[in-house]
Amino acid sequence: MSRPDRRWRPADADRERYAAAISQAFAEGRIDAADMESRTALVYEATSIADLDALVEDMPAPAPAAPPNRPAPVRTRKVAGAAAAALIGAMAVVLILGAVLLSAVRDDAPSAPDPAPAAPPAVAEEPPPDEVADPPPVADEDLPPIASVKLPMLELEGLQQLWAAAADMEPSDISLFSDRATLEVRSNSAQRALDRVDYTGGLVLPREPYRELGDHEPDGEVFFAWTDVTPEAVVAAIAGMPAALGVDTVTVSHISIGHYQDGEVTISVYPEGDIGSTYVRWDATGQQVIRVY
Repeated sequence: MSRPDRRWRPADADRERYAAAISQAFAEGRIDAADMESRTALVYEATSIADLDALVEDMPAPAPAAPPNRPAPVRTRKVAGAAAAALIGAMAVVLILGAVLLSAVRDDAPSAPDPAPAAPPAVAEEPPPDEVADPPPVADEDLPPIASVKLPMLELEGLQQLWAAAADMEPSDISLFSDRATLEVRSNSAQRALDRVDYTGGLVLPREPYRELGDHEPDGEVFFAWTDVTPEAVVAAIAGMPAALGVDTVTVSHISIGHYQDGEVTISVYPEGDIGSTYVRWDATGQQVIRVY
């Protein structure tokens, strides 16, 4: 995304374009939520086009498209000359005439009587099979709880369902979408690390290892409790988006919940479409706007 005027101060349209590219990289899974928020915040603090280029140059590139299937080469055979074709045709005619004459001779000869049918072979009777005992019942495996009703994720009842289903996990980051959620939680392993958990349709899917935590990441700045942010606070932040952005209605694309720079737990709400702002950061109550990006 470099250009000849890299030293110029970026316009608002430049900042929005770079912020949209960072948001797209997050939506494709090339960067995580924390990286996206950090890069987006730096977009609005950049003083030159070169600063903006630096924010996107180290992002992983999208996966390349699969090459189209190429047809297998077709081998061609050379056609023989006219002489060879004539010879083959003559031989075919001779063979056909010979077959016709042989058939006529056989038809004139008396036919032999049909042989008597052979007796069918004796079949030994198989002994009755032993009675097979029923297999022992299989013990039920420990499966994640499944909700009886699938609720919209960005509404109060859907959020309450998620909070209850994941209450035994210690979250570090929560990403909410209209039909699913992705959680980064404390790992169950002996190492100090994070696991990633997907939640969809009321189902908490199995954990997958995400990354180890460094010594510079204390628990107080990484993890928080489910009670620090309530479903009611998330709904309040969604309801306050039109007023925060100065528009009539806002369709929410996704929401990110986690620690801010000062350790405070915040709610970041991302609107859908190009409405002039990338996202709005709210406090943990969903009542106070911290910043509009």
